[in-house]
Amino acid sequence: MAVMDKVKEAFAGVFGSDESAQQEPINTPEQQKLVDMALNDYNYFKSERQKYEPIWRQEQRFYRGDHWHGLRPESVSKMRPNSVDNVAWSQIESITSKLCSWMPYPEFEPQEPSDEKKAADLNDYMPYELRQIKFQPKHIRAVRRMVIHGPLIYKVLYDPDVEGGSGMYRWRGQNDIVPVDFATFFPDPRIRDFIDLQKGAAHMFHFRKPIEYFRERWPKTGKKVQPDMDDADVHIFDGEYSPNGFNADRVPGSAGSATNKTAGLIEYWYRGKPKIMTREDKELFSELAQDKLMQGLDPSEYLAKAQGKMDGIHCLYVTVGGVFLEHKSYVYDHGKYPIVARTLFPDEENPWGKGYMRDMIQPQIMLNKFAEIAVETMAKQGNAAVLYEPDAIPKIERFRQNRSLPGALLEVARLDGVKELQGVNVPETVFKVMNYYLDMLQKIPGQFDSANGQANPNVTSGEQAKALIGAANARLTVASQLIEDALQEVFEMYIANMAQFYIDERIGRVTGRQVSISRSRLINTMPSEATLIDPTTGEEITVQVMEEYVPKFDIAVKIGVEKPTDREYWIQTAFNLLATADPTTGMPLIDGEAVRYAVQNGRLEPFDIINQRMQREQQIMQQIQQLQQQNQQLQQQMQQLAGQVQQFDQAKMQLEGEKIATERMKIESENQVEMAKLEQQRQRDAQAAQAALQLVQGGVPIG
Repeated sequence: MAVMDKVKEAFAGVFGSDESAQQEPINTPEQQKLVDMALNDYNYFKSERQKYEPIWRQEQRFYRGDHWHGLRPESVSKMRPNSVDNVAWSQIESITSKLCSWMPYPEFEPQEPSDEKKAADLNDYMPYELRQIKFQPKHIRAVRRMVIHGPLIYKVLYDPDVEGGSGMYRWRGQNDIVPVDFATFFPDPRIRDFIDLQKGAAHMFHFRKPIEYFRERWPKTGKKVQPDMDDADVHIFDGEYSPNGFNADRVPGSAGSATNKTAGLIEYWYRGKPKIMTREDKELFSELAQDKLMQGLDPSEYLAKAQGKMDGIHCLYVTVGGVFLEHKSYVYDHGKYPIVARTLFPDEENPWGKGYMRDMIQPQIMLNKFAEIAVETMAKQGNAAVLYEPDAIPKIERFRQNRSLPGALLEVARLDGVKELQGVNVPETVFKVMNYYLDMLQKIPGQFDSANGQANPNVTSGEQAKALIGAANARLTVASQLIEDALQEVFEMYIANMAQFYIDERIGRVTGRQVSISRSRLINTMPSEATLIDPTTGEEITVQVMEEYVPKFDIAVKIGVEKPTDREYWIQTAFNLLATADPTTGMPLIDGEAVRYAVQNGRLEPFDIINQRMQREQQIMQQIQQLQQQNQQLQQQMQQLAGQVQQFDQAKMQLEGEKIATERMKIESENQVEMAKLEQQRQRDAQAAQAALQLVQGGVPIG
């Protein structure tokens, strides 16, 4: 091996190429058939879409504010005012803000009574899930594209590489909702309306990826991928504005130049039976079928998938350069393309339709031109031409430079040889035409100054202003209903993906409690029979199993197009709701905490959060009332016991008194008995002494 070859091999890396990889055939014959199919369809789909790309680029230029592109040469533009009053951009943003004023959370209603718990858990969990995937900014991006160009496209996918959770609740894999850049989307050209998107035979995406992306995701086949220059198919909006591919790798070159080292990744989604069943897919579905059978569940679906006999949605990954990367059979169990698309204003000839910007382009151009006429005319009026005789001005250049300066001293040889020509005033018709096109830029989208928070000189009463605001919001009703319909389908796919991929339990933090979601909590089962082949005899046998299915929910998505943002409005509304009683419960519609929240934040909390808190507060109040009743009962019992104790004490005292009296009487009796005995003894002693004395006196000796 030559020295230079060794050096190349040593330094081959992100920006290098492994030439040895090209010595082997890029694809097997079977893989090459799939690659040819995908590339042939891609070229056909691309040719059908390219006719609409110029108008998309023009719409994007007007959103950016580049209104004079292509209307005059660059050398002329440097000498002209190039007036740009981007009213079209302002109208686009006004419509977008109204359509996105409310975060579109889904509301689930069960179709069967047994699924009420599942619907309640989803209502609590989905807002948390959507915040985790940052759905709100993605949704705003998708709606803005719809307002500008017409198509509204979401992709509902599953990313197996995302990890999250903690402790015993760690999980891997995350569902996501992605706003599709329709420059990367190539649908089946036979589809005339995006409502019929699921009927298409195939749909494709073309993504630009760095070379190392292919090597990391597909270690075996990724090393065969070489850079290509087909990025113009995707970067249709770049043009003269920005370098291609924000995340593309670049090779340093001379004079600070850079060359993109990216390749095109084609996702080819198609419907029907799989064109090929890889060994990995067969093993995966066979193992899943065996696991289901061991659990007493119906394995029929996975057995059919393992044999490739079932219709479904499949994905083929190839590069624009013709490298086969991967084929995945039966990607999603719901059996639909992971794409939801609508168009704002339909076109009978194509599914792309149009947005608001297309009809505002020409009025915007005319407004810019008449504004430029006014600017140039006023400039000529303020700096008119000068007539002079050759010998009247000795220093022409200094005279020209100082002429427009305030307080300038201009040197002339003689005044009678210099004369200034006065410019003309701007004709009144110019301003009238400008006002006409300003009105057109309001009438076309239906968004008037009064609807955007600005006083309109043509509106002379408050009721008229309210009517215009209501009419402007009514114009957006169709757009909001279109978004709601698309999001209902998006959330149906999302729930199906949760039931398919969320094997591990996911914990959602919601107000007041935790809610968990997993496949086992979403799936329903019912008794069924499965026909299997006995591996020992080869005969068909019927076994009793449980069939799994994802329950159906009625999904409602509401998007308001009128959301007051005034702080006083929300505070007053909060006080009004606090003073209004719910006719069913007799409780206020909101609590004091909601009023404090409105005062602090200038808006109301979501009513679901308020209702949950009020229910908890009501339960606590009921518990407090029960405790108070129990306390009162205990106090009454204590009072009764205290009376009984007092009576007992009195009886005890009486008994003690009687006992003491008895003891006293007993002692007195005993004393009296002793005294009697002593008295008797004394009397006996006295009698004995008397007898002795008598004996002595009678001369009878004692002793």
